[in-house]
Amino acid sequence: MAAPPNLPPPDKLLEMADQYLKELEKGPWPSHVAEMRKTGYPLHVYGVGLVARKSPWGPSVVKTKRLTGVLARIARDWVPKGGEEVHFRVFHTPGRFLPTSYLRGIIKVAREYGIGLVEVVGQTGAMVINVKSKEVGDAMIEALRQIGTDVGGSGDAIRELNTCVGPALCEFALYDTLKWFTEFRKDKKIQDAIAVPGFPYKFKIKFSGCPMDCGRANRADLGFIGTWKGAPEVDQELLRRKIEAGEVDPNDLVSKCAGGAISWDAEKKELRIDGSRCKKCMYCIRRAYPAIKPGRERRVAVVVGGGSKGRYGPKLGWFVGYLKPDEAQKGIELAFKIIEPWDKEAQAKVRLGDYILMAGLYQFIEKAGIQLEDTPRLIEKVPDNVPYRVLPEEERKKYAQFAEELRREVGI
Repeated sequence: MAAPPNLPPPDKLLEMADQYLKELEKGPWPSHVAEMRKTGYPLHVYGVGLVARKSPWGPSVVKTKRLTGVLARIARDWVPKGGEEVHFRVFHTPGRFLPTSYLRGIIKVAREYGIGLVEVVGQTGAMVINVKSKEVGDAMIEALRQIGTDVGGSGDAIRELNTCVGPALCEFALYDTLKWFTEFRKDKKIQDAIAVPGFPYKFKIKFSGCPMDCGRANRADLGFIGTWKGAPEVDQELLRRKIEAGEVDPNDLVSKCAGGAISWDAEKKELRIDGSRCKKCMYCIRRAYPAIKPGRERRVAVVVGGGSKGRYGPKLGWFVGYLKPDEAQKGIELAFKIIEPWDKEAQAKVRLGDYILMAGLYQFIEKAGIQLEDTPRLIEKVPDNVPYRVLPEEERKKYAQFAEELRREVGI
């Protein structure tokens, strides 16, 4: 990467970087810079990046044996004094519940083999321990395994799994995300796919207990999101008390319902929800809980192809059907069905979502052999003169209706 234009001389650049860092230590709130000064992190590189408004890090490598979770970066040649940053991606506990004994062990490893810096919450789903490059070896791996974890989750493989806190802390959890996480983690095929990169690109699996999607499952290559069938349950008497107390505005629920499914009978003081129109956005549930709750018939929606980056930009996952809350093993089998056509046909560095865009969603469903409840299907019999024969029947009717309305409007 070329140096940013109009950079000051090296000495001046370091001076400005130090001023930026000191500014970030001011104020009554905790400062990440103040905490990082306590470690061996090359803080001046971070400061130079702030001054230049450009990443000061470039890719690097570090020699490892049989490991996929070790990443290295080196300061670019325009950064005075240089520096390196090496880190291990370490497996998390389900829901990121950290027993004190476990956390003490992680801190001990970080201090003995690293620079004393641990990133507990990150976008990768993994815990990150910054290490000294000379300490990357079997001794550190053994120390991590002694406290019940391991290194992994990098390269063109299944990355570290990610889940919300699920039923352990959240009243909205509609299936046991922590159990699913554990079932996936202990499966040998999943572990092998994490440890040995062999796919066209990275593959992320995430679990969210409800449609609020705290686990960001809709942004994963394969996501599992808790939901329900039909309309939410309404406790009319409790809802009336909440309305009378000013806690809930029924007109607000009606106006902000994403599917237009809610109606309010002011005379009877009853709220009705049309399950066929409910989009499961949970706005009414969040506003009026527990007077309004998710329906009792729970399901796990399966979405594929999501991701914040890709050749065609960020995208949310496509829905491909439902599993039951006790079908974690079927979820594991489904993961490898989904991976198979992508692994065979996709070019290197093509995410699953980009491959689906190229192949077509319904063709991908057919290739992967996905057979779940409510899986979208290609229509079987369509007249030859219909140009959009690959669409499902429901979508085809919508387009036909739109075309007819447009024809009437323009008078043809």
